[in-house]
Amino acid sequence: MFIALGILTPILFHAIGLGKVFLPMFWPVAASIFFLSVPYAVLVGILTPVLSFLLMGMPPISPPILYRMILELFFLTLCSGLLYRKAKFGIFLALLTGLLGSRVIMFLSTLLLRPFFGFDMQKAVKAAFVDIVSGMTGVVTILVLIPFLINKIKHESVF
Repeated sequence: MFIALGILTPILFHAIGLGKVFLPMFWPVAASIFFLSVPYAVLVGILTPVLSFLLMGMPPISPPILYRMILELFFLTLCSGLLYRKAKFGIFLALLTGLLGSRVIMFLSTLLLRPFFGFDMQKAVKAAFVDIVSGMTGVVTILVLIPFLINKIKHESVF
């Protein structure tokens, strides 16, 4: 279910030009953290962009956005899942930490993959910052929406 939503939700947002802003693939992947064990949530984080690419051609493999998203969603699910399940962080704090970490991973992977983007270091840093800033609406939306929904479904404290 989480993978299917992770494939379908971006289609809706990209159709109206808001995919890069709202990070729609992140929503169901982030929600999976609070319903699945860590290994299964990590699997959702890895398989969602891969299957989306295979079925829909997005995220693209060239430029290598697909690889960057695999790394981001892997880190988001692993970090947030471990903090929530093992360290007993609340929903919001586990999600916030995972999302901030995934943004760092996105930044670093952009620098690492810059030759494949055709970027020099300065252009790669600028592109990564633009992606971070443009995705902040999505990060804030996730931080508001996901804990609220999880709380409603599980009747669990968000903090």
